[in-house]
Amino acid sequence: MADHLRYSQRIVCRAEQVMILGSAQQGLDLCARLLLDPGDSVLVEDPGYPGASHVFGLTGAKVIGVAVDNCGMKTEPALPVTPDMRLAYVTAAHQSPLGGVMSIERRLALLAWAEACNATIIEDDYDSEYRFKGTPLSALKSLDQGDRVIYMGTFSKLLYPSLRLAYLVVPDSLVDAFASAISVTCRHISMFQQEVLSLFIAEGHFARHLRHMRLLYGERAEIFQQACQIQLQGLVSVPPITTGLDATAFLPAQANDLEVTRYLASQGIEARPLSFYRVNQMPAPGLVLGFSAFDGTAIRAGVAAMGQALERCLR
Repeated sequence: MADHLRYSQRIVCRAEQVMILGSAQQGLDLCARLLLDPGDSVLVEDPGYPGASHVFGLTGAKVIGVAVDNCGMKTEPALPVTPDMRLAYVTAAHQSPLGGVMSIERRLALLAWAEACNATIIEDDYDSEYRFKGTPLSALKSLDQGDRVIYMGTFSKLLYPSLRLAYLVVPDSLVDAFASAISVTCRHISMFQQEVLSLFIAEGHFARHLRHMRLLYGERAEIFQQACQIQLQGLVSVPPITTGLDATAFLPAQANDLEVTRYLASQGIEARPLSFYRVNQMPAPGLVLGFSAFDGTAIRAGVAAMGQALERCLR
């Protein structure tokens, strides 16, 4: 993993810094247990991944939502610098759920904030390998001169969901604490799976798989985008899809996305409301839609069916 990350993400780390876990959620739980005390403050994206804010809140920490746009978490106005600030959580490469990429200026500002607060940043890089357009920015961790960033990734999206393997790359100062915590909470993850995956990576199969799937998912993203432009015009707005396995579709301002998703579900169409991802502020109404599991024919048919359902629901 250390060799793979050095090549793919420009992250220089030792093997001892890589903690193998059963899921990204387990990694978040471990970070929350070790880094947070009741009364501490955590910055999260708003809207953002609920699984992170919920597990941080369970420690008794104060979860503070920071607004995001198509350049990621906003760092202006300046992020709060107070003694209680302990942690920030970001999806810098592909913001969940809006899909933006955190700009280099904001990455550097966030790193400077962490230095000023003596805080840690969790960089959740859950699917940046599937980037279809543009040159990807290096991982936030690769810019980390102060050893402030915990880099997190998972194989369940890159290979298949039932492969329960994820990892953290932790700063040198936290290696012993994380290794000790793992030894008393889960001991180790399947050694057989780890050995097979290690060979899969070392022999080049993983890199070939990523190249193949990047092309396939890129084609499906383009088909989905075109189908939405043709069949959902006037009903939703879908920003350009550059990364990932799902997309955000914004509804008209007066729509209630929770009611819309309930109606779509009654028609056999699965979607998730953007309001599901709120922390403090209600986001603009919208839907998070998956496209990567379907071929072009199924995508076009699904978008057509959704268009008919939205016509009835919204008008």
